[in-house]
Amino acid sequence: MKKWLIILRAYSWPASLVTVILGSVIAWRHGRFSRLDFALTLTAALLVHSAANLANTYFDFKNGVDHKETADDRGLVDGLITPRAMMLASLGMFAAGAGIGFLLAFKNHVPSLLWLGAAGFALAWFYTASGFAYKYRTLGDAGIFFAFGPCIVSGTALIQTGVFLPEALWASIPLGLLIVGILHANNMRDVKSDTEAEFTTLAAALGPRRAKTFYYALIFAPYFFSLTFGSVWPAVFCAVSIPLSLKLMRLASKGDFPALVPETAKLVAVYGLLLSAGLYLAAQTKL
Repeated sequence: MKKWLIILRAYSWPASLVTVILGSVIAWRHGRFSRLDFALTLTAALLVHSAANLANTYFDFKNGVDHKETADDRGLVDGLITPRAMMLASLGMFAAGAGIGFLLAFKNHVPSLLWLGAAGFALAWFYTASGFAYKYRTLGDAGIFFAFGPCIVSGTALIQTGVFLPEALWASIPLGLLIVGILHANNMRDVKSDTEAEFTTLAAALGPRRAKTFYYALIFAPYFFSLTFGSVWPAVFCAVSIPLSLKLMRLASKGDFPALVPETAKLVAVYGLLLSAGLYLAAQTKL
């Protein structure tokens, strides 16, 4: 079990879990929530996220980005799984996630979900896949923002309500920024290996000082968004996570990037749950 948690990069799963929870809370605020649809959406999100992690690890290894001495993704460099088995697992998880997506689209009569799902799959696959591989062209941060922010949060609300909700799109922004923070912390750590492989991420393009400044913006801007939901509760709840953000700032300033990556994922989980709780309580009160 531990081996598969390493291979699948389970530390990153909060990015999928809390986005589905947030989208479901927003749907509930609009009078619609199905436990079955929630369970199916959560399963599909985790499957596609895990599949994307596997594909990313496979192509980074194949393209010479990951080495045993420096790689954070240990599945292939440590021989925990073969490249062929990893790709087959990735394709299988993509297929399973797509199957659930088709089921939800037709069961709930939301054909627009197919277009949104197709965009999400494209963002996941072409992140590092041969061909465009937009991660290596400084576009990874933008792709991850749209995949985990608007796509999952708005898509979850769409599944539950049958319509696109502007509130879901707006609420996806702060969470999307924090999720980009996970990627950006990872890329700050990997600047040397990415440069040696002749790939350029946004962290490498910005340089050390500006990359850290951008990271600080990613982890603190969401607190300003928490003030924009017409209630004090989202801001009050989200403020509880500020000490964790300050800890991340200290880690980044010291250049402790190996610790920064999982700790940023922890902030995503905490902030996402707090924002969801704040929005839920806001619907119960007039404050």
